[in-house]
Amino acid sequence: MHPAIHKDRLWSHLVWPLLWPLLLAQLLLVLLCLAVGLFLWLATPDPTSWAASGWLLLTLLVGTTLTTAAFLLQLRHRLRECEAQMEEGLGRVERLLLEADQILPCWLAPPVLTVSDLDSPNARLEKLQTNVAQLHARLRQAPDLGGLLMSVSRPALLLYQGRIVAANIAIERLMGVRAEGLESPETRLRSMPVRDGEPIEMQVLDAEERWRQLEVERFEAGDYQLLLFDDLRDRLPQLGGLVAARERAREDSRLKSRYLTLLQRELEPLLTELTEQMQKPDCLAPGHLTELRERMAEVTLLVKSLAGDGIAHESPDGSLVSTPALPLRVLVVDDGPVNRMLASQVLEGQGFEVDCVSSGQEALDRRPLQAYDLVLMDIYMPDMDGLEAARRWRELEAGDPEGSRSVLVALTANASEEDRRRFREAGMDDYLAKPYGPRALINLLRHWRPDAFDVPVSS
Repeated sequence: MHPAIHKDRLWSHLVWPLLWPLLLAQLLLVLLCLAVGLFLWLATPDPTSWAASGWLLLTLLVGTTLTTAAFLLQLRHRLRECEAQMEEGLGRVERLLLEADQILPCWLAPPVLTVSDLDSPNARLEKLQTNVAQLHARLRQAPDLGGLLMSVSRPALLLYQGRIVAANIAIERLMGVRAEGLESPETRLRSMPVRDGEPIEMQVLDAEERWRQLEVERFEAGDYQLLLFDDLRDRLPQLGGLVAARERAREDSRLKSRYLTLLQRELEPLLTELTEQMQKPDCLAPGHLTELRERMAEVTLLVKSLAGDGIAHESPDGSLVSTPALPLRVLVVDDGPVNRMLASQVLEGQGFEVDCVSSGQEALDRRPLQAYDLVLMDIYMPDMDGLEAARRWRELEAGDPEGSRSVLVALTANASEEDRRRFREAGMDDYLAKPYGPRALINLLRHWRPDAFDVPVSS
C-alpha cells in the first residue's frame, strides 16, 4: 500500500486543526511588525532614522517565515512516514483476517466486512474491530477436535508435526498415561513393517509396560495425523457372534429346504387323492372329509412355517424365553412328518427333550421305557387312532401306580363339542386344534407346566 496515492489523512485530520492557530499567530506577528515599521516610517520621515528598524523588522519577518516553513516541512515528512507505516500495518491485518476467513468454513458465520483503501482511518479501524469480533465468534463455533476425539470409542491419537497434541480416554487407559505425558510418541509407539494387502500395525506400550500389537488406521491432513487403533482381541466376541449368526442362517436355510421337500411330498399324494375322491360318487362321506381336513391342516401348518410364522424362541407376549427351569420330556405321536418336525423344532428350541413316533403302537411301546411329562397325540392315524392309543396309555398308567401321570393332548383339525367329549372320555386332558402355530404350542405347555419356564426376559 503506497501512501502517495492517498490524501494526507493525518495532516488533514490531526495536524491541520492544531496548526492553523499557530499560523494565524505568526501572521498576526508579521502584521504587527509591518504596523510597527509603518508607524516608524510615518513618525520619522528621515529615511536614515528608520532604515535600521526596517531592516530589523524585515529580518524578523523572514526568519519567522523560514523557521515556520522548515518546521512544517519536517512535520509533514514525519507524518507521511508514520501514515505509511500505519497503512502497511492495517493492510497486513486486513490480509491476515482475509486469510483466516478463507480457512474457516463459510457455514460457521457470515463473511467478514470488506475494508476499502479509500475509507478513512477511523472507518477502517471500526471495520477491522468488527471483523476481529466476527472471527472470534466463528472460531468458537469451529469443530472441537479434542471433543470429537474424546467421543471416539476406539483408542485414538492426534499428532501435529510428529508430536502428540491430543488423546482420548481409551488410549489413556490403554497406555496408563494421561494426555499431558504423551508428547513424544517414540517412547510409546513402534511402527511395524507394512506388508502388501495387510493392514498397518503398530506396537503400543500399555499400562502394564508390555508391548501390544494393534492395527492402526492413519489419516493425514497437512501437518496433522489421526491414528485410530483397533485391538484384534476385542474383535473375537464380535467374530464369534457373526459365526453363530452365519450358522443359524445356514440352519434356517436347511430347514427351509426340508420344508419344501416335505411340502412337495405332502401335496402330490394329497392332490392325487383329492382328484380321485372327487370323481367318486361317495366323495362327500364324513370319514373322507375328516381325513381330508386332517391332511389339509398339516399342509396349512407347513405353509405357515414357510411364510415365517415360526417363533421357536419367542414367548406369547413377544419376549424371549430363557432356558427352562425344569427340562420336560415330550412325546410327539403323529403320522405326518410335517407335524413331527415342526413340533420337535419348537419344543427343542425351548430346551425340552423331544421324542417322535409315527403311530399309536410305537407310543405305547415307549411308555414302559421312558416317562413323559406331556404327550401330543394325533387323533387320525392308521391302524390305531389317537383315542384308542390314549385309552391304552391310561390303562398302562393305572397298572403302574408308582409312575407319573402324563398330560395327553389331542392334535386334531376337528374340535367340535362332540369331539372334545370323546377326547375327555378317552382320558385326554386337552386338545390343540390344527393347524397350530408355535405360539399356541408354547401357550399349551405354559398352561399345563408353568413350573418348567423361567421368567421371560423382555426383548
